[in-house]
Amino acid sequence: MNSSLRIAIVAIGGIAVIAVIIALIVSDGDDVEDLVANTTATATGESQSTTKPSPTARPTITPVPTPTATPEPTSTPTPTPTPTPIPTATPTPPPPASHTQEMARLIFEQGVEAGDLSVISVGAAQWPTEALGCPEPGLFYESENAPYNGLIYVLSDRSTTWEYHVNADDSVIVRCDEIEPLTGPKVNVAQAAGLHGSTNVTLMRRIFPTDQFETVNPMSQADLDRLIDIFDRDIPLSVTIGCETAFRLDFQTPGGIESIEWLCSEDKNITTGTQDFWNAMTGTAPVQVGEIIGPYLVGAPIPTLPTATP
Repeated sequence: MNSSLRIAIVAIGGIAVIAVIIALIVSDGDDVEDLVANTTATATGESQSTTKPSPTARPTITPVPTPTATPEPTSTPTPTPTPTPIPTATPTPPPPASHTQEMARLIFEQGVEAGDLSVISVGAAQWPTEALGCPEPGLFYESENAPYNGLIYVLSDRSTTWEYHVNADDSVIVRCDEIEPLTGPKVNVAQAAGLHGSTNVTLMRRIFPTDQFETVNPMSQADLDRLIDIFDRDIPLSVTIGCETAFRLDFQTPGGIESIEWLCSEDKNITTGTQDFWNAMTGTAPVQVGEIIGPYLVGAPIPTLPTATP
């Protein structure tokens, strides 16, 4: 091989070595020297007597996991106790003026020592009827204007107490401890006669010469309901006084006609009938029966009431 050709081959080999070195610098190759030697040998035509071992693979680095922060438990706030409201004190009302007359009555009628009497309590109250919480047996009390406001006060002589209920203007005084229960014969006319469920009621008037009853007027549904309500309570019974009644109420009940007689010359509130539950006695009707019947008699002749037979 002539010298010119050899020079050319060496030049080409040098250029190739430079190119490989540049490529290795750009890349991440680690065996620069071996590549250069191999390239030189190839360029000069010399063969290698030994095979270069394969580079040992780098161990794979397993990334250490970033520890996850355990969240701290959320603290439950301690509830703030709700303060218990302090009730507003209700001022005690002064006793009504009637307490002085009731004190005087106890002193002069029952012999209570004046120096021992005093008002021991006073308080406001409401009631569902005009009875003001202390109904008297056999009486009917209105409720259409309920509630009924008033006061309760108690008198004491240190050994005995007396309770009084009064309305708002102190014009009605109920002596609750002096109301006596019904202890004798009594009857609930509405229940005994089966008046509940009645469809109508007719007012009848007695013609004394013939001893017959004639119709005055049918009564309204409102008055029917009211009469049943009035008779729906225990009323006292007493021995008959032998008078003839002037009026009769004929109720059309589910079981037939039930007649309730009312009023005679000796007793304007007497009521009776021919049914067995009367036991041949008469009762005392609440005064409201007359208040209901009265308007139906306007313009009609009033019968002359006979006197009782001895």
